Amino acid sequence: MAGNLDRDPAVEIALIRADLEGVQEELKAVRKELKDLLEAWNTATGMVRFVKWLSTLMAALAVVYATDQPH
Repeated sequence: MAGNLDRDPAVEIALIRADLEGVQEELKAVRKELKDLLEAWNTATGMVRFVKWLSTLMAALAVVYATDQPH
């Protein structure tokens, strides 16, 4: 910034505003990507819970089946 002391303050303000608007747009994009990532994470977590529940059910049914078999 030391090399730009001869610039008009209005120009500097306009450049700063343009930079700020660019950063705000990037932030919006990052927020959307983060939201999508969070939705995918929650979906995956739900699937893992379902698979754990299903494996517990299958194990219980296997135990019931094994104990019903005549020896």
